[in-house]
Amino acid sequence: MKPMKSYTRILAPALLLACAAPSFAQVYQSQYAYPVQWYIDAGGSITQNATADNFDNGWNIGTGLTFRPDPSQPFLLRAEVNYNRFEATNEFIALNPNADNGLMQTVTGFVDGVFEVPINPWMRLYATGGVGIGWRRLELTDDGFFCNSYFCGPGFGHNYVVASQDSTHFAWNAGAGINFPLPYGHSWFIEARYERIETQEPTEYIPIRVGYRF
Repeated sequence: MKPMKSYTRILAPALLLACAAPSFAQVYQSQYAYPVQWYIDAGGSITQNATADNFDNGWNIGTGLTFRPDPSQPFLLRAEVNYNRFEATNEFIALNPNADNGLMQTVTGFVDGVFEVPINPWMRLYATGGVGIGWRRLELTDDGFFCNSYFCGPGFGHNYVVASQDSTHFAWNAGAGINFPLPYGHSWFIEARYERIETQEPTEYIPIRVGYRF
């Protein structure tokens, strides 16, 4: 009888796991039952290389769509638009003695591929990368961002913009994140990506975002 009890002790957990596997699979797939999902995200952006010499770390906000034709497959696509804002460093402002403030704004649009790896039914790691376009605006001002003709009235703002430059270029990104499924097909995620706009001197930063899919 002792050998039989030993086998039972060994086989019982395995049988429980085998019985639970289909239910795990059903939960796993039901969490991604929607082929198209909206998402919103926001966070901080860390400037890199020459961009960090001219601009401090900033913030970002974005939105997009994910396309998942087959919930059982680890591949999906997403299309997104992101806005980033950075304040100029003192060194950058000092290049123009008539300015006392400066900023950089970017708007990027990407189409990304995503590859997900399930850790368990409640967590997925993913890698992502894609290409798109990036608009960048550099601006030096003499009265501060909130003192222009709109906020301060007539007589102000005629010299508000000391210098500005707008340009649009090819852009690309690559990164990784963690997705945490929630009931009813929703989920929240955190991710970090390297983004680069191919301006004459590359514009580089790493957005770290927290977002919600619904």
